[in-house]
Amino acid sequence: MRDKMKLSLPYGKRELLIDVPKKNLLGVLQPRKFEPEKNPEDIIREALRNPVGTERIGEIIEKKEVKDKVVIVVDDHTRPCPTDRILPPLLEELYSSGIKDENILIIFATGSHRSVKEEEAEILLGKEVASRISYISNDCRGNDFVYIGTTSKGTEVSVKRAFHEADVKIQTGDVEIHYFAGYGGGRKSILPGVCSYSTIQQNYKRNFFHPNSKPGVLDGNPMYENMTEAARFAGVDFTINVVQTENGIVGAFSGDFDSVLRNGAALVDRIYKVHAKEKADIVVTSANGSPHDIDLYQAYKALHLGLNVVKDKGVIILVAECKEGVGSGIGHQNYHRWMRRFKTKEEMQKELKREFIIGGHKAYYHLKALEKVNIFLVSEMPREEVEETFRLRYSETPDKALEEAFEITGKNAKVLVIPEGITTLSSV
Repeated sequence: MRDKMKLSLPYGKRELLIDVPKKNLLGVLQPRKFEPEKNPEDIIREALRNPVGTERIGEIIEKKEVKDKVVIVVDDHTRPCPTDRILPPLLEELYSSGIKDENILIIFATGSHRSVKEEEAEILLGKEVASRISYISNDCRGNDFVYIGTTSKGTEVSVKRAFHEADVKIQTGDVEIHYFAGYGGGRKSILPGVCSYSTIQQNYKRNFFHPNSKPGVLDGNPMYENMTEAARFAGVDFTINVVQTENGIVGAFSGDFDSVLRNGAALVDRIYKVHAKEKADIVVTSANGSPHDIDLYQAYKALHLGLNVVKDKGVIILVAECKEGVGSGIGHQNYHRWMRRFKTKEEMQKELKREFIIGGHKAYYHLKALEKVNIFLVSEMPREEVEETFRLRYSETPDKALEEAFEITGKNAKVLVIPEGITTLSSV
């Protein structure tokens, strides 16, 4: 009889295995099973037919005096949103309202991330749509932004000109746990999605250190409130967001962006908020595989959420492919730079309060985590960078990392495994 439990961890587009002794295994924290009653296409079509807080998109278009320019904001390469499944039924609604392909522009809501590559766009949108409809990414450092107002929290909001000048503004996306904005989806496609670097930076600076800027919280979360106000300024006409599990789309909601977000968040809570019996000595967490673990900047989120269920001075083993290393966006580069520049989180906090730098916040979180726990990284990143720049313990496999973790915590240490660490909000 095997005295070990073999568990699978998503890693890029494949899986890695880990053997955990049964006597040490405290539990496996997984999303609850949720079986939709309909197939994905029917779920999306039903959502489009039954918007909350707005009319159907066709009725909205019909009432527009001018409808020459339609913009659709979609998620970028770092998100698992099935945009290629959402667009066909959405486009059908547009076509039936007299909109043609040449009237439509798709904007990838890259925020401060790098631009979407052509081959990525074909996968995200579907080859046929990518070949017919124009698309661009949000270059937050560019000069094609329009100031549209200042939020009550003092954020000067500038959005991409192509978005601002559209007659019909639509956004798509998926709702999932976000480690300081509460949830992804809804207003997040606007801020940071299609905003300037300055706007994104101000939003972080004014709200980042607030105790309610945390996962799974909307009411009282200043990050959520500020982003929502910015999205109202932007004049979004219609939103459709989906909720997914490893089996695909399980829910879809359309209409007013905030109603969509809240309905999506309620479903996310039912599936992804899970409880552990107690805190573990060792937490093994995967960053969900591709595209979530494309780089360390994104994969860090799994580590951040894992802190909820690990004991002080315990161990977190982060399993994330990181095929693009730390990543190449503006924030990614700053994350790397700050990890080399500063020795303590206190130095980082002082600098962030003086001048908030996107990516610097990630480095601050990183050092804060290292003060609490020992962290192993199983990835494709070079050992030197993992150990010297990011101050993590390098390991080639999950099993080797676990073996070393037991040396730190003792042979009787309790182990929790979280296969979908970026989207699972665990607590005790």
